[in-house]
Formats: sequence, C-alpha cells, structure tokens
Amino acid sequence: MSTGVSVDDACVAKFNDIKLSKLKAKFVVYKIDGPMIVEEHCKMEGSFDDFLALIPEEDCRYALIDKEFTTNDGRTTSKLVLVTWAPDTAPVKAKMVYAGSKEALNRAFNGVGIKINATDLSELTEEVVNDACKKFA
Repeated sequence: MSTGVSVDDACVAKFNDIKLSKLKAKFVVYKIDGPMIVEEHCKMEGSFDDFLALIPEEDCRYALIDKEFTTNDGRTTSKLVLVTWAPDTAPVKAKMVYAGSKEALNRAFNGVGIKINATDLSELTEEVVNDACKKFA
C-alpha cells in the first residue's frame, strides 16, 4: 500500500551521515507532516529512557536508534535499529498512514537490517532492542 508520503531529503542525508559514522546521533525520531516524513527530534547523547520520553503515547512515529550493546561473546558494538511505533491508542487513520508509508522509509534508509514494530511499550524496551541487535551481531 502506498500513501504518497515521501522521505525528506534532509532525513536521508542525516541517515547516511549516521550510517557512515560522520554524525554520532544516539537516536532520531521522525513524524509524518503532510506528504513528507520529517525529523522531529535528534539527540546526540541520552539514555534509552530519554529516547522513550520522546515517543508519544497516543500517536505514531518512526525512530532510528544507534544502539550500542554487548554481544554474546563479550564484544561492545553498535547497530542501527529502525523502529515503527504505532500504539493501539493512536487514531486508526494515523496507524494506516504510518503502516502504508513505512516502505518509503525502509527504501530511503538503505542498510538498516534491524527493524522493530511496536504497538505498546512492552514491545519497545531496551531489552527487546538489545535482543534484536544480538540476533544480527
């Protein structure tokens, strides 16, 4: 399903800088604004709780997390994680638009191998994100 929503060029440029380690952003939160996916917040530092504080309880968002974690064999590394946040409490129309626009973001953010879809906070804990990263480490 295509919604006609596209990704802002500035978001793609910043993603590429993060992917190539030219920019050290901990997390970036995106929202749909009219026909465009745009950046809402970008934090260079902060904890996972700081990230969660930027996620609205009753509206949808996308997020990119540069997640540092320890692998099963004890190495410290990081992975880029793309999160789609669509809580059950969000309006039905918003959930439909975000679901239908997710593929545009996936195409624009080429190279993100870890994707998490969350509908409540129990699906978006630091443990869930770490476990998803460890599967691909």
